[in-house]
Amino acid sequence: MDCYASWGGYNDRMERDIAYILIARDRIERRVRELAREISEVYGDDSQGLVIVPVLSGSIIFLADLIRCLPFKMKIGLMTISRYRGTSTSGGDTRLIQDLNVDIRNRHVLVVDDILDTGNTLRLVRSQLQQRGPASLRVCVLLRKLAKAPKDVLAEFVGFDIDDSFVVGYGLDYADHYRNWPDIGVLRPELYT
Repeated sequence: MDCYASWGGYNDRMERDIAYILIARDRIERRVRELAREISEVYGDDSQGLVIVPVLSGSIIFLADLIRCLPFKMKIGLMTISRYRGTSTSGGDTRLIQDLNVDIRNRHVLVVDDILDTGNTLRLVRSQLQQRGPASLRVCVLLRKLAKAPKDVLAEFVGFDIDDSFVVGYGLDYADHYRNWPDIGVLRPELYT
């Protein structure tokens, strides 16, 4: 559903803030369908035991599109992590805001996150979830910044590898704005420097 087309275009102010489109929505849509196929191949008949744990809030749009493409039953457990607040682009301490609301003992768990850059968020999430005794624990990220992603933080499913740009849209934000931008765009540097 392309809501932007139905009312004639983008919010002009939001559009002016985007330096350029890095990944257009049609490419995102195709890749999300491919990721769903990859995930389905891995879990196969074990999908009945699958719990998907999105890292909120950035993954919410990616999650919604991804699970609509998965052809099996699943449970969703919610978890909220914060790395920065306000207008800062550099992360402070990664902290758990809302703990997991589902029992994952002996269940297969797929963590869904928007972006892997420093790895701090996924380290915390993996550590928290591993203590709860899942049958397996895998990670799916929409984006991975190759130059920054540490080698010790594994994402088994990756949508796109990107350079170290400040990206917004499709759930990714700056100061809690731009999540509703339908493409993944690079934010103009003067807005956050």
